[in-house]
Amino acid sequence: MPLALAEYLRHLATRCSRMSRDCNDPVTSKELVIISVELVEKAEALEAEYAIPHADDPRAAEITTRDDDDK
Repeated sequence: MPLALAEYLRHLATRCSRMSRDCNDPVTSKELVIISVELVEKAEALEAEYAIPHADDPRAAEITTRDDDDK
């Protein structure tokens, strides 16, 4: 669940960033950029806190099977 929340925060950050580019008001545009940066920081913090241990290990994704699985 926390990783899904991090993904959602990144999605909101992207939307805020896009809105800031389309916004004609410079103050609002700047605030949207600040919000998007804060959302990304929160997402990174969640991902770091709930990261799967050894996820950067290429062997972590290997699937192991038993010999009798094919029988």
